[in-house]
Parts: sequence; C-alpha cells; structure tokens
Amino acid sequence: MPFLFDPAPPVTVPVDGAGDYAVRRIFCIGRNYAAHAAEMGVEADRAAPFFFTKSPCHVVAPGDWTYPAGTSDLHHEIELVVALDPDGEVCAAGAGLDMTRRDLQAVAKERRHPWSVAKDFEGSAILAPMSRCKESDLASLEVTLAVNGTERQVGSTRDMIHDLPALLAHLRDLYTLGAGDLVMTGTPAGVGAVEVGDRLSGRVGGFAPLEVTVVE
Repeated sequence: MPFLFDPAPPVTVPVDGAGDYAVRRIFCIGRNYAAHAAEMGVEADRAAPFFFTKSPCHVVAPGDWTYPAGTSDLHHEIELVVALDPDGEVCAAGAGLDMTRRDLQAVAKERRHPWSVAKDFEGSAILAPMSRCKESDLASLEVTLAVNGTERQVGSTRDMIHDLPALLAHLRDLYTLGAGDLVMTGTPAGVGAVEVGDRLSGRVGGFAPLEVTVVE
C-alpha cells in the first residue's frame, strides 16, 4: 500500500572514510560530570546513569544554526558522541552539541515535568562528522568548547562519573542496543548561554572539530 505522504529520508552522520551512519535512536547521559552537576545545582547521579533521549529527526550538521523558538536562554553542552554497530559495540565517535533551552528546562524541573521541550527540539543535536574507533580509544580525551574565541568548557572523558563501559552496560540492561544507536555521554562544566551571532568551536580529542555560527 502506498504511503499517505512520502517518508522522510534517513537521518545520517558521515563517518570518515566509511560512508554514512544511519541514526535510529539517541540516548543522552545527564549529570555525568560532577562539576557540571554542581553548576546546575544538583547532586551527581552516582548510583546509576541518568539519561534522556533526543529524536533522530533533530540531528543537524555543524555550520549556520538557527536560534530556536520558545527560549531566551539557550545553552551549549559539548560532549563525546559514540555510534554503535549491529552488536551494540562502539564503532565510531565524534563531537556533538546537546543544545538546551535552559529556561524551559528550569520550568520543567520546578514542575517535575519531563525535559523534552528543553532538550528534544529541531536542531538540538548538532553532530560533527565521526571517525571509526574502538571503545578503548575513548577513555582519555580532552573535551573543549570556545564561544567567540573564549574558552568556556574544558574537561576530559577521564572525569566522567560513569565511564563509557558503565554507560553501555546500563543501557544494555534496558534496551537491545544495535546499529543506529548514538550515545551522547555528558558534558563537562562551563555550560552557558549563546546569542545570535555567536561562533562556537568544539573539540573532542582528535576527532573532527565542530564549528557552529548561531543565526536568526
């Protein structure tokens, strides 16, 4: 039977020298760096990872990025992003930005509502091209972000409360992980607001840099 409307094309992220990676799901780990949890005024979740999700249709490439509707307090969060293979193992990784409508998140927290409106909106997952790698390659990577040339976020994957093996083990207890699954592993301290005209430059280890200009 024909579709009522043409299906949307698959959402993909380029993997250097290996083609495109089709995105199925995005798991985002929250409060995975103690200093970031502290700057948000919350306790770090040490007993088990805390996570939320983003819709694959909200993935965009770096470049000009449109300031979203519904917020006047938009924050950057740079992080390591890993891609999984059909066996649920790490096959590629790169840099990503978890963009957050912080004012809407604050309202949701106050009312004990889900964070979806703050985290899962058009363009909220900005993903740089990835590179093939193994899980063991990712234990000690510098994670940085500058805005207009001024460094804001500096950290290392060594500082994660729940390291990558622990994150994946936790998710495997809840889901059957496989090809198309991305994990955004959390952000170090230094998150802050961005405005139209700001230039963001993020890096995770030696992976492709992430360059974004915020536009109207």
